[in-house]
Amino acid sequence: MPHKPTVTDFKVRPATYPEGHWMNRFWGPIVRGTIAVALRVPFYRYILRAGPAARDVLASGKPVVFACTHQDMLDCFNGLPRVLKGRRLATMASYSRDGNLSSMCLQGLGYDVVRGSSSRGGGEALVMLKGLFSAGSSIVLACDGPKAPLGDVKPGTIHLAAHLGAPILPLRAWGLQRLSSRRAWSRATISAPFLPVVLCVGEPIEVAEPLGDPRPYQLKVSAALAELAEWASQWANGPRRAPFKVAAE
Repeated sequence: MPHKPTVTDFKVRPATYPEGHWMNRFWGPIVRGTIAVALRVPFYRYILRAGPAARDVLASGKPVVFACTHQDMLDCFNGLPRVLKGRRLATMASYSRDGNLSSMCLQGLGYDVVRGSSSRGGGEALVMLKGLFSAGSSIVLACDGPKAPLGDVKPGTIHLAAHLGAPILPLRAWGLQRLSSRRAWSRATISAPFLPVVLCVGEPIEVAEPLGDPRPYQLKVSAALAELAEWASQWANGPRRAPFKVAAE
């Protein structure tokens, strides 16, 4: 029996799991219930730190593009809705099975989620993100994936910011104690609960339109994210955090 399709405004794609699949019946309620409980328990105390220009942009209430790394994305995506209460946020999740789980989690945190990635459905997802941005949502993206090297910003984030006419705000997170994955290319970390976590927002990066070559902007965002690693650790009064190496031009 064919899978029931997921219909979008642009294409018809097969569902990640067919209707009635045990993953939909079992994991869906568990994930949604866990998120509902987690959002009501103060596991983390997030502290927002931003430079002068970034504070002005945030205070204006205008939608922006937040760019974080895969290394910090768990803290960044979890913390932003808490420090920017009432602000609409949107992001993108892939069509993979991991993306299906991520989408449920992100929706539980209050994000509007579109499906797509650089390898599948990215153009469609970018069009939907533009629509959400026009409706007032800020876009939050892990800009250096889905493959190595760490901190190498991909051009999709730059193209999106150029078309939207929105500044890019680099974003990093730092907790006093962290759990990290050393084997993964992203060296993904999650801060230990019940301790302060600093969300560090860098100075806005304006992208010219028409764009031309996106590579200079990619390097600029990468350098800003690397520098923020040190600032975030200092603002959290923690050990100095060494920045990743910015990919050569």
